[in-house]
Amino acid sequence: MDAPAKHKNSATVPYKKIKVTYSIKHMLRLLGGQRIIIYSWYGQFRVWDLEKGMQVGKEWGDKEFDVMAMASSPDGKTVATGNMNGAVKLWNIDTGKVIKEWTKHIDRLESVCWSPDGGRVVSGILGLEDDRGTFRVRDVENGETILGPIHCKAGRP
Repeated sequence: MDAPAKHKNSATVPYKKIKVTYSIKHMLRLLGGQRIIIYSWYGQFRVWDLEKGMQVGKEWGDKEFDVMAMASSPDGKTVATGNMNGAVKLWNIDTGKVIKEWTKHIDRLESVCWSPDGGRVVSGILGLEDDRGTFRVRDVENGETILGPIHCKAGRP
């Protein structure tokens, strides 16, 4: 049965279907919107070209620790991940290699994000004890903490 005419637009009808044969944990759109990067429950990253409906290059991964969060840099060339062991890793999307790795968080990282200029990465955890979380801001070039650790109330009702 066809959908009603009022629903036949690009917002409700898939532009293209891509068959993925593995379980997806995280997914994000890369700069330009033509590519996405998928992180599977099996610890592998895969870059997909949405126009061609094909994987780009070989999969690559972090076999040491599980990725809890990921964010693309503003230029779309690097992915920051927050890992189970509290490390932040910066990955080159084209090569699948770790460019930089920072530690110092005491627990698993649950969020990462980039500053709009790509010069800083913010990483944070949600502390389960006493409802306190921690975040820090790092300079991408030298990896130094420029703000933090900042302890904040989680804000649960």
